[in-house]
Amino acid sequence: MKTENEHGHDWWLGLADILTHGVVHGAQKLERVHLSIADETFNVLERIPVTRPWSEAVRATHHSVSRLSYRSVSAVAQGAGELLRGPERNR
Repeated sequence: MKTENEHGHDWWLGLADILTHGVVHGAQKLERVHLSIADETFNVLERIPVTRPWSEAVRATHHSVSRLSYRSVSAVAQGAGELLRGPERNR
């Protein structure tokens, strides 16, 4: 039977798992929304002859930086969750 302290420890680990999951999936959803909204603007810029030559290069740069940013947040959150769990993961 677990002591009250062990139940409290498990509760905090569960909360850390929920928060980690929320941040990881939240970052993934925000990335998709951000890129789809940006695509609307880039699609307009692509239709304008003066901005057309630069539109695709700027879009590629924007999307690369955005993906790197959101995926970095996701990776750090996932790493922090794993670090908090430590050897507890095998229980």
